[in-house]
Amino acid sequence: MRNANLPLRPRRAAAKAVDSAEVHERIWSAIMDHSLPPETRLVETELCEIFGLGRTRLRQVLQRLAHERVVTLMPNRGATVAKPSVREAREVFAARRVIEASLVESFIKTATRKDIKQLQDHLAREDDAWRGNDRRAILKLSGEFHLLLAEIADNNILLELLRDLISRSSLIIAVYQAPGAAPCPPDAHRELTGALERRDRGAIKLMTQHLDHVLADLMLEDRGEARADLRSVFGAKS
Repeated sequence: MRNANLPLRPRRAAAKAVDSAEVHERIWSAIMDHSLPPETRLVETELCEIFGLGRTRLRQVLQRLAHERVVTLMPNRGATVAKPSVREAREVFAARRVIEASLVESFIKTATRKDIKQLQDHLAREDDAWRGNDRRAILKLSGEFHLLLAEIADNNILLELLRDLISRSSLIIAVYQAPGAAPCPPDAHRELTGALERRDRGAIKLMTQHLDHVLADLMLEDRGEARADLRSVFGAKS
């Protein structure tokens, strides 16, 4: 029985719950900014220690990243950062040209003034990211511009296909873009939005030209990649 004269021991603070969504975001961001180069092994035991996450929840995060095509899961070999081939890069952008030309045509026929305002508001967020030189936000918002246009065009099948292609495009850009180059400048999106506002069918050509320019700016050549230390990337103590 506890002595009534002894002071109560302070209760230990409950450990802060680890947010799986935050872990997903940190790994995704490290892949997109090339802190984790392609083919880097994502060792489960290390990541569990780094993030304080149980193995089951970590595997759920890795499964989600694999679904987004930025991580490859191999039976009995674990997870690695995906490395899209040069052929895949060309095929992804070829598919986007076809799908997004069709979506622009639908947008021209059906979009309202409110829809145009949504695109303009998104452009303002892209401008903020560029002024802040936030490469992570630039890449994310660039993809979201194309998805927003697809959502407004209201073709659920093409939207689903485009989500997958844009996720793969983000990794392709992260892998093959020249050092120091910036992805998808907002001027192209602004010119496209202006044409859409005027219901100008020239917007279809602007979209395909825009995608061609993004592809042309990539250094599409196979090359070896450096490896990365997971603890160094995520600022964890050894």
